[in-house]
Amino acid sequence: MKAQLFDFFYAFPTPLFGQIGKLPRLKRDTHSVGGTAWREDPLGMPDPELRLCNDYYAAFGENIASKPVFENAHAYLVNSYQSDTRPMALWQHALLLALTLAEAAGTGFLLAPWVSQEMSAAQISYIGWIIAFAFAFGMLILTHFAGRSYKKAALFKNVAGKQDPDALEHVRPISLSMAQDADAQQKPEIRFVARISKGSRDRGSLWPTFATILVLGAALAFIFYIRWEGIKEAETHQVVQLEHHGISSSSSNPFAAMSSGNSASLPPAIQQAQQQARDRVAKEIAREHAGQGFGAAILLSFIYIMTQSAGFLFAYQHAFLGDGEQAFRLTRGESHHETYVRAVASPYLNRAESRLAELRQSLIEHIPEYAQSPSRVSFMAFYNRRQGEKLRQESLAGLIQEAEAPRPTTTSGTPRSSSATTAAAAGPIGMTDEELRAAAHEIYALGDAAARKARFRERSAGLGSAEQMKLLDFFNQIKDEHARVQTLAEDLFKD
Repeated sequence: MKAQLFDFFYAFPTPLFGQIGKLPRLKRDTHSVGGTAWREDPLGMPDPELRLCNDYYAAFGENIASKPVFENAHAYLVNSYQSDTRPMALWQHALLLALTLAEAAGTGFLLAPWVSQEMSAAQISYIGWIIAFAFAFGMLILTHFAGRSYKKAALFKNVAGKQDPDALEHVRPISLSMAQDADAQQKPEIRFVARISKGSRDRGSLWPTFATILVLGAALAFIFYIRWEGIKEAETHQVVQLEHHGISSSSSNPFAAMSSGNSASLPPAIQQAQQQARDRVAKEIAREHAGQGFGAAILLSFIYIMTQSAGFLFAYQHAFLGDGEQAFRLTRGESHHETYVRAVASPYLNRAESRLAELRQSLIEHIPEYAQSPSRVSFMAFYNRRQGEKLRQESLAGLIQEAEAPRPTTTSGTPRSSSATTAAAAGPIGMTDEELRAAAHEIYALGDAAARKARFRERSAGLGSAEQMKLLDFFNQIKDEHARVQTLAEDLFKD
């Protein structure tokens, strides 16, 4: 939705401000498009096209996870047993909202007569509804927390329940930002605890579930108590009314005239029969009111139970633990990066590609010099270049990240200073390209991936960020050249 809104406002026919209507402004911006300066740029695009690509990439392209980031996030979900977990669907949010509103409305009507009678009827209704809504949403939050906590406790019991508790006391936490193969040698149970638990006591708990049941039971008891009190009050009011006004109006009472003016009093037998009739009618009305009142209480109780059960069940099924929610945003539930790109990125990339073609066609129509030799760079090529830069930055950040390990010690057991260790192998600051290439050859010759990473950290410790990027580029070039030579050799031997 965000990308569609951005595209709609970006291509708005009337240029206004900011990104709104920017595409029409770019179509009229012909400055330096007909020249040759942009052809010498590595990107090979004139300024209007370059700005459009940068805008669309900033809007959604940079949020598309690269392959290493995707694989790292997917590994986190797998190791934390959350690869099948999905967020709540829209219909589930709508159902919970409808049930909560119905619960709050019924509670508001129930509480309204018990609010202070010194207020007006409208004020009483407002206050009753406010209290009811606050209680309903508070119950929903408690139920969601209970479902999430129950899920965590159940997962710990199923995955790591048979593990020795002492073995889980000192598990090193592994977050999403860390390499997920850092504990590849550990058991699946240990890897699960490292990603889900935030401490030795963070194992989930059942007390929120018990608390929810107690609060729900108290709420249901309070509902029936309020209804019973209301029924008794209505019954008393009805009896008093019958005592004063009788069963029916005086126009239909043949003895009404005898109880007023100078008429004699009703005979005792008539008075007794009339009182019995009033009592019988009062009991029938009270029984009817009781049935209606308890029926409404049962319906409201059913809504309460349905709401809390749905909230608990949805939280148990769809709640993420640890960094699971962030990892899901990076994978969108896909298992492979190729399917992730097709499902998530392709619609956005196609939209940007069509806008670039529209802008390029407009520039061709208005600038004859550009029409003779227009740019052939697609948005996909621009996107791949930017993603490559992003990938190199991520690789560099992962390579130079210091490992959380004990300091190396000398034979005497005295810790060796990190500065001395770094200075011994880092090399001089400000290395030339030839020296950086030689260092890249040295790193690649090690063969083992762990040794390469360790040597890269040593060699790049004393370098600036630009030189670190060059060293990484040289390493990738050597790696690609070696792969091409190996492929060529295999083809020759086949022949």
